[in-house]
Amino acid sequence: MYEAHFGLKRRPFGSTPNGDYYYPATNHERALSSIQAAIFDFEGIAVLTGEPGTGKTLLCHRLLERLGPEVQNAFLANSHLPNRTALLQSFLFDLSLPYLGMSEQELRLALIDNLLKTFEAGKRTVLLVDEAQHLDVDLLEELRLLGNLEANHRRALQVVLVAQPGLLATLNRPELAGLQQRVPIRVSLEPLDRHEAADYLVQHVRASGGRPQSIFTDEALEVLAVGTRGIPRLLNQTGNQALLLAQSANLSAVDAEVAMEALSIVGLPPHIGEQTSELSAVNQESEHFIEVDDLTSDPVLHLTDEEDGLPAPPKNKPDGNGKSSQRFIPPRRPA
Repeated sequence: MYEAHFGLKRRPFGSTPNGDYYYPATNHERALSSIQAAIFDFEGIAVLTGEPGTGKTLLCHRLLERLGPEVQNAFLANSHLPNRTALLQSFLFDLSLPYLGMSEQELRLALIDNLLKTFEAGKRTVLLVDEAQHLDVDLLEELRLLGNLEANHRRALQVVLVAQPGLLATLNRPELAGLQQRVPIRVSLEPLDRHEAADYLVQHVRASGGRPQSIFTDEALEVLAVGTRGIPRLLNQTGNQALLLAQSANLSAVDAEVAMEALSIVGLPPHIGEQTSELSAVNQESEHFIEVDDLTSDPVLHLTDEEDGLPAPPKNKPDGNGKSSQRFIPPRRPA
């Protein structure tokens, strides 16, 4: 692979969630704090939604790390469950409890017994259900009933439903009115803004032992941040593909041309998107920063004056010295 070529200790852009590479984006940290507070306040059921690739599963792993050993937790990664029996079996299995050869009611009673004993021992239990948009009304009702279990006026089980936005439509169905009233916390994950998207790439390279400013040019960071529209999964895919392309071409760094080709391979258009936030100072060890003068046009690169740390004057737009501003337009390969 490309690790040796770029002086990396490991791959910076994996295909599966890895807590070592968690990026504390503002929206993600806010969602994480809200859910964690709901759990410690015994709020009952919390809902976390987000479009595919926005980092929901990784946020779940991060939440479990923060909860610590004083919390008994179960994480159901597969919510394609045919009935209540399968749900209860999956829950017991993840708690390392017996689940075979038991009727639905026996499974339920075994689970309730564990939840109450765990609570009496001074620990709470948290169930995270990933891809919860696949749960039907009957299974959601089962989770509501389990979430009603109380001891000493506090809930013995707290549930976090992690899903694509389609779950919200399901929760609004009339037959789930009781569940709706027990969901005090609803948070949503959004794509990263352009600054955070570029910083995400920088942070992953740095966490892999590399020097971001020598591996990605500022122009490449701009192209990838915009082209992926700030979706972490796409940032991982295009970042990985860009490093592969640069290695195969024996390049020392990923430039804008390579970044655009990586976007094309992943199936993304390499142009300015509709995001409106400004990208600047993303390659933190670099002396350059990127600004966007007109979000409907191509990105503009301004170089920093290395002597005094101030931005150099534009080179196409006249300044006081009659100089003009130079617009950076990412190069395109010949047709």
